[in-house]
Amino acid sequence: MLAFWCIVTLLVVAAWLFVLPPLLRRDEAVGDPDTGDALALAVHREQLAELNAALARGELNAQDHAAERRQIEHRVVEDLTAPGTTRATGAPRAWPALPLGVAIALPLVALSVYGLLGQPQSVLPATGPAAAASSPHTMTREDMAAMVERLAERLQARPDDADGWHMLARSYVSFGRLADAAAAYERAVTLSPRDVQLLADYADTLAMVNGRSLEGRPAELVSAALKLDPAHPKALALAGTAAFNRRDFPTAIAHWRRLQQSLPPGSDGAQRAAGSIAQAEAALAESGTGTPMQGPGPAVIAGEVSVSQTYKSRLPERGATLFVFARAIDGPRMPLAAIRVPLGPLPWRFQLDDGQAMSPQWRLSGQRQAMLGARISTSGNATPQPGDLVGSLGPLAVGTRDAALVIDGEVP
Repeated sequence: MLAFWCIVTLLVVAAWLFVLPPLLRRDEAVGDPDTGDALALAVHREQLAELNAALARGELNAQDHAAERRQIEHRVVEDLTAPGTTRATGAPRAWPALPLGVAIALPLVALSVYGLLGQPQSVLPATGPAAAASSPHTMTREDMAAMVERLAERLQARPDDADGWHMLARSYVSFGRLADAAAAYERAVTLSPRDVQLLADYADTLAMVNGRSLEGRPAELVSAALKLDPAHPKALALAGTAAFNRRDFPTAIAHWRRLQQSLPPGSDGAQRAAGSIAQAEAALAESGTGTPMQGPGPAVIAGEVSVSQTYKSRLPERGATLFVFARAIDGPRMPLAAIRVPLGPLPWRFQLDDGQAMSPQWRLSGQRQAMLGARISTSGNATPQPGDLVGSLGPLAVGTRDAALVIDGEVP
């Protein structure tokens, strides 16, 4: 009983915290009751249950299970930290006595209603199957399906909600409704065409709809994702898989090597990338169409990147990303080769070769000279942002191994 009244007190205080602040200030936060947080949690919980079941059935090994679990946890954090409120200003300040009246009336009305309609016996601890069935944390698959349908109905009234369509698509995937998921992804991509994760997720789902084929539209989506972020892990993994499936083993190796370099050494993802590279190299050797890329040949630019004395004090303390890349002197802006690593102590030795190529048509091995560039980004965005520190050098002959690249400028 004591626990019951403690909970009642906490709930009353919580209700005050929700009700009174809007009455005591001019600006009020207007929340959306259909943010979808509950649906997101339910969907991710269902995905995790299916993942655990796959591990128990032996369909997944422990490493793949751990990696997939981390991805689900990451999506939970993304969904629950997405902005869900807007601000409305100009509401008149409430009459001073109103907050006090509400504060007194709220618990009195609640207790009166409970006395008339409540079930005091429910305060006693329940036992047996009924207790488990009545748990507020129990959510059946039918409950989740109903929430998905409510989200779909809400999006009919708010069709410009790109995040909502993305959530609906992921929900459909968890229920195996791949065709519906693809349609939701198409709507989300139309609204947010520069969302790299969205493009990669859509490509993956569309490939499953097409019998696990990445040719056609999925390949276009992957290419668009890599143009926006050349080091996006899922896009690189899909690009490598697409190249491997069409037996373009050198391109598959190049994509998977770039994926491996973007991941922490020794991580599950890096180990899987290494396994894919070994498989592609073996297939390339068996095909007789070439030899595996065991390391850089003549098509190499290597050297050291440093920062000028003027900009040393501007270096971020932590969390920044270093990009080093080579571009053709006359050609597209897409790098011939690129490296993306967490910023560490400078100077730093680098080496660019065909293993970091972003396109099979544009590689260092096809150029006589190239321009070098480096950029330090606090956001990690592949697109230059104001305030990024930059440097350039060149033209340099392909094959140079003592390049001295200095970061001595800033993106305006």
